[in-house]
Formats: sequence, C-alpha cells, structure tokens
Amino acid sequence: MNPVSNPPFMNNRKPQIKRKNQEPIAQKVKPSLNIKENSPRWKYWIPGLIIFITFIAFIPSLKNDLLKTWDDQAYVTNNDLVKSISFDNIKRIFKEDKGLYANYHPLTIVSLAVNYHFSKLNSLGYHLTNLFLHLSNTLLVFVFIYYLTGKRLEIAAIVSLFFGLHPMHVESVAWISERKDVLYTFFFLSSLIAYQFFLTKKNLILYFLSLLLFLFSLLSKAMAASLPLVLILLDYLAKRKWSLRIVIEKLPFFLFAIILGIVAVKIQSQSGAITNMTFPMSNRILHVFYGFVMYIVKIIVPSGLSAFYPYPYPLVNSTWVLDKIPVVFFFTFVMGLLILVFLVIQAFRSGKYSGMIVFGVLFYAVTLAMVLQFIRVGRAIMADRYSYIPSIGIFLMAGYLLFQLYRNPKFKVIAIVTFLIYSGLLFYMTFERNKVWRNDETLWTDVIHEYPDDSRVTLAINNRANYYYEKEKINEALKDYQTVAAYNPGDDGVLGKIGKIYGQKLNDLDNAILFFQKAYKINPANIEVLRDLGTVYGMKGDPRRSLEYSLKGLELKADDALQLLNAGISYKNIGEGEKGDDYIAKAHKIDPTLKP
Repeated sequence: MNPVSNPPFMNNRKPQIKRKNQEPIAQKVKPSLNIKENSPRWKYWIPGLIIFITFIAFIPSLKNDLLKTWDDQAYVTNNDLVKSISFDNIKRIFKEDKGLYANYHPLTIVSLAVNYHFSKLNSLGYHLTNLFLHLSNTLLVFVFIYYLTGKRLEIAAIVSLFFGLHPMHVESVAWISERKDVLYTFFFLSSLIAYQFFLTKKNLILYFLSLLLFLFSLLSKAMAASLPLVLILLDYLAKRKWSLRIVIEKLPFFLFAIILGIVAVKIQSQSGAITNMTFPMSNRILHVFYGFVMYIVKIIVPSGLSAFYPYPYPLVNSTWVLDKIPVVFFFTFVMGLLILVFLVIQAFRSGKYSGMIVFGVLFYAVTLAMVLQFIRVGRAIMADRYSYIPSIGIFLMAGYLLFQLYRNPKFKVIAIVTFLIYSGLLFYMTFERNKVWRNDETLWTDVIHEYPDDSRVTLAINNRANYYYEKEKINEALKDYQTVAAYNPGDDGVLGKIGKIYGQKLNDLDNAILFFQKAYKINPANIEVLRDLGTVYGMKGDPRRSLEYSLKGLELKADDALQLLNAGISYKNIGEGEKGDDYIAKAHKIDPTLKP
C-alpha cells in the first residue's frame, strides 16, 4: 500500500482509452527497458544490487586506522565512557556524555562502547559498523523515495544509488567519530518511513513508532531536530489540509526537538564550540547563502573535497581579516536569492514538476539549516558530513529529472548514458576518497594539497606534524611545526613543540632554549613550557635558571610532580640538599615512577 498516495508531481498521467474492438495499446508496443512498478522481482533485486555496489565502493574504508589527531582519540581511544557496556556505565553515558567535541549523543557513545567491547582498539570492527549503517541508510533512502514518488522504482533506484555512492558521504562513513552521522540518519529515515505509513493507515502505533525513532535519532545527534519540518513537507506532499489535529500531531516532535536542541546549544556554549569570535551580522548572512549554494555545487559536482574547509577570508596570526568581502560571497548570495525566488514561483504553480521541486529544495534546506554557520560553530565554514541527509533532496530532483528524460523516447539514451557515466564517476571518486581517510598523514596531506601554501589550514599542518612526531618522523614533524610557526608566530604551543624536538630528539639544547624562551615570552603561564625550561636548563648545567622556571611553574600548579622533581634536583645542585630532598619526596609521593 502506498503511504503517500498520488503525490502532486505524479498526477500528470493521461489515462489510456481503449477503443472498441481494438487491442490494448500495451500489446502493440515492443518490449522496453521500463521497470514494472509492481514486479516483486525488481523490488528486491534493484536495492540489493545498489547495496552491493555501494559496499564495493566503500571497501577501502575497512583498512583505515583510528585517527590520532582528529576526534577519534576523544571518542574512542581516550574515552573512558566506551570502556564498558555494563548497565551502570550505560547510565553514566546518558548522564555524562557531554563536552565530547560539544555534543550530547549518548546512543552514539553506547554504539561505540559495544564496538570497544568486541574490538578494543582494532579499527576494523568500528569501520564495519559504520559501513553497515551506511548500507542500511542507502536501503532506507530507497524505501523512503519509493513510497514518496508513488512506488516509482526508477526514481528510488537513482536517488538511493547516488546517496550510497556519493564521495561527500565518505567523511560520515570512513571517519569513526562520525558514527553519530550514520546512526542518527538510520533513525531519522526510519522515523520518516513510519510516518509515511501512518499517513495512509492512520494507525497510532505507527505514529508513536515514528516519534520513538525520532527520539533515538536526537539521542544520536542533535542535527536530527529538523525532522518535524520534514514531516510538514510530507503533509504538504500528501495534500493534507491544516487542522488542529495536524498541529497536535506535530507538537511532541517539536517538543523533543526543542529540548534536545537547548541541551546541544548549552553544551556547545560551555565547551567553546560556539566561538566567542562573532562575525558581523552582514557576514553571517553571507555565510548562510555561501553554504546553501556551495553544498549544492559540491553535491552535483563533488570536486575539491576536503576534510577541512576554511572560511574564505585571509587569515593573519589566527585572526580573520574582514576588511574586504571575498568575491565568492557575492556570487553565492545572488545564486541563493535566485534559487529562493525560483522556489517561491514553483510553490504557487500547479505545474508538472512543481511539487517535486518544492519538496526537494525544502527538504535540502530544512535539514541543512542548522549548520549554515549563522552562529559560528567550529573553525570551518563547511563540512562534507553535513550534506549526508540534505543531499537526498538534491538527489530526488536529479532522479525525477532523469526519470522524465528517460520516459521521453527522444532523450531516453541520453538519460541512460548520463546516469551510467555519473554513477561510474561517483563510484570511482568514492573508492579513491576512502583511501584519503587511511590515516592522519594521508588525511591532512590531502587538505594541504587542496590548499597549498595557505595559512588558513594551519590546523591540518599542525595535526600532520603531531602525527609525524608520534610516529618518530622527526624531520617531517619539525618542518610542519616550523611552517605553522611561520604562519602564526604567536602560537606558543607550536613554539614549545619545536623546542621539544630540538631538546629531546635532536639534542640541540641551545635551539631548544631559544624556542622555549620565545614561547615563554608569548605566554608566561604556559605550564608545559615552564616545565621544559626547568628541565633543559638543568641539562645545560645551570641549576639556578632551572630552579627559577621550576618555581614559576609551581606557582601555577603546586602539585606538578615533574616541576617538584626539577626544583628538588636544582636545590641539591646549588647546595641546599635538605630542601632538595623535601621537594623530591613530594614529587615521588605524587608520582612514584619519577626518578631523579
């Protein structure tokens, strides 16, 4: 049974008239490639084939590591919340899952805890789960579009294949930290499908099932809060007349969305994800139009993909230069206005394609609205993962257009060739894009290649340097840290890391002191730099200077074991043995593993 009967953009077929003593028209037409709507064989083979092709495209992701410099360390490696699946720990997850990169998503953390229980830090289990969820979402897209379009297998197949194969979705699948993306989408689409059936069967069980699945989606990622607006779009497509009953139906959905939305914003504000650096109102409006248009551009032509998209402004010493508005903002503003005007025109038309266009654009817009950076969250203006659900609206319009071309004998071949070539390109790009996420080096090198010699991607250069340092690729790490320091000479953290490399790895104490002193002048309260200065001056045989910096460090943190040990050794070296023994004893009491 069709949950959304006769959507307005499908009611354009003229009934065939069978004349007296005339064979049915269908008997005179030669067999074609048309897929019969009610053929059970195609209903199972088409989605099965789509799932198989999508699986092959994402196979490289199964070889990828857990990332060491991009959230995976917080979500899995160093996250105590995933170390147990006991009932008490699950309660703790729901209570304490906050501040993890400014999100509240307990169901996501529970899913990672299950992975950890079986896989520990073996990345394969995590990637298999992400891929399984993506394949499930691809199937759910097929089902959703199938019923949305009046059981049109062709459109459902096109939309779900594009969704499954699109390279912008690699970030959501190949990145373990984006478990929240594929998980919330699973519940989001399941909720929409349950609501579709509720519209037809009027069964309250289906309504409450949709509501429950929506709650699960919200507990996986707050971005699910847009679902009530999509339900209104489904009502529009089903030509439901507004009434008090429809308003009451939506109230619980909006209530859940508001409550979880408030929780998410509060956590983001407390954790600093909503930055104190606020752009002027005019700039923020431009950011919204930029994102609205550029996501469409990259969904249609997925080139120049990156794990990090910096704001288009010049960046000097970690400060955006806002004197001149980038030209691209004016272009996207005009394009955005044209799209909105076109949408309004279509909304008041009863033409052949109007219903599909309005639904597709609004589905895209409402599911994307929360991440269009009107309120700045994070350091990037865009992210591939944010297109995961919104892209369905764009694919719906593309699928319907291809379907209409296919139905026209003049354009049938063009439609088939276009579909095959585009699908093949998506497959190839996704297969290769999964390799970019192999590890931290491949990921950040890809970003740096996308933005060469660009101070706006110092985050990528710094993260690659951290990875090189951990892997003992010292020369490569030093080169990247020096590049970051050249772009931002006021970064005391990076200067301190350069000092560590000279002191610990290259045994060049003079250069180590040089960079530690630069870092100290920038930030005298950098406890780590004070600790390093105390250590390196001690190694240089200058106990008084070592003691000076160790005591300054202890003023900031009195229980710092290493500072206490350095101070104790320095006191002994300047002849104050009793005082030195006292400091060393305090250090050993805090950390018995320390040795003088």
